[in-house]
Amino acid sequence: MLSSSQSSSLIHRIQQRLSQFPDYRMPFSMYMSSCMYDQEGGYYTKSSEKVGPAGDFYTSAYIGDAMALIIERYIRLRCSIREWKDKTYRIIEWGAGTGKLAEQLLNVLQHSDCRPLEYVVVESSPYHQSMIKERLANNACPIPVICWDEQNYFEQAGEMPIFLVANELLDAFPVERIRRQSSKLDQAYVIWNGDKSIFEYEWAEAEEHVIDWAKQHDIGLQEGQIYDAGIAASEWLGRVLLAAVDIEGVFIDYGDGTRQLTGAHRMNGSLLCYRKHQAYDDPFAAPGDQDMTADVDFDIAERIAFLSGCKVLPRMDQKQFLVENGVLDLLQEHSDADPFSDKAKSNRKIRQLLLSDQMSERFKVMTVSKGME
Repeated sequence: MLSSSQSSSLIHRIQQRLSQFPDYRMPFSMYMSSCMYDQEGGYYTKSSEKVGPAGDFYTSAYIGDAMALIIERYIRLRCSIREWKDKTYRIIEWGAGTGKLAEQLLNVLQHSDCRPLEYVVVESSPYHQSMIKERLANNACPIPVICWDEQNYFEQAGEMPIFLVANELLDAFPVERIRRQSSKLDQAYVIWNGDKSIFEYEWAEAEEHVIDWAKQHDIGLQEGQIYDAGIAASEWLGRVLLAAVDIEGVFIDYGDGTRQLTGAHRMNGSLLCYRKHQAYDDPFAAPGDQDMTADVDFDIAERIAFLSGCKVLPRMDQKQFLVENGVLDLLQEHSDADPFSDKAKSNRKIRQLLLSDQMSERFKVMTVSKGME
């Protein structure tokens, strides 16, 4: 099932990491991190299309520009409430991917009466960094575009107000797979099966820090039930929000609350892999050649935000967020019978965002605010 020499090299490097453990097994999060972020063969870091028709999945930015238009409206609303003036704040898009959303937002923001001083892109993938630079090279928007790494953020987060945009970011962090088994908590480890030449699960008692995290967030599981614990995402979110003094944030991702993610209908967790627009649940099928994600537990994300000094605004699903911020105003009346006219295509894309396969209900929007007196 391997498709490239890069994948074979990645498998070899993961095997080398396994050999450094006395029991020749690694926590699932470490395996997932290697598959996604290995500097040479990781899914997000290597040079291959991930998003769009030639990739493995779509994001909202690839279904017209309605999401960008609505985020810009929300930015203007919060700037008005916070009394942030023109060029007195930064927009930071974390995990900007191909730069498609950044391009769309910049096209709208240049006409705003409350523009940011600069648009900051935080993207760890060298491949995506080059795509963003190429995409924005000829952008006519006068707002400067700056590229940061994580260290830049922590060095400068307190300098001025921040509007943080994170679209489908939290689901990309590696997870620990945990399971209730015989009244104790197990976690998934990864081993190499030499006879079958494939990675496999091995379940064993969970490490202490995993048990502590599950207790802290009151993760109650039924016997045999699997839950994908977003420990890395929660730690990242806490650090980012704690570092900021004045921040508005919008986090868009698919997920739900703890109760829903641990319901009786979710016995096998939420981990999914995507390849060529097909979804399946085998993380060992194509290491480095498939996307891997898990649903975000927004109860935990909101708790982390609150503990980081933020006010957490009422959670919405994506459809509610779009409608409450005026997406229906973007629908255009027309009498043109041509289904391929610009207005017809624009209307169709808006409807797709709102109605397509209930995806808009699966996506949740967490908005936070910090620094208001």
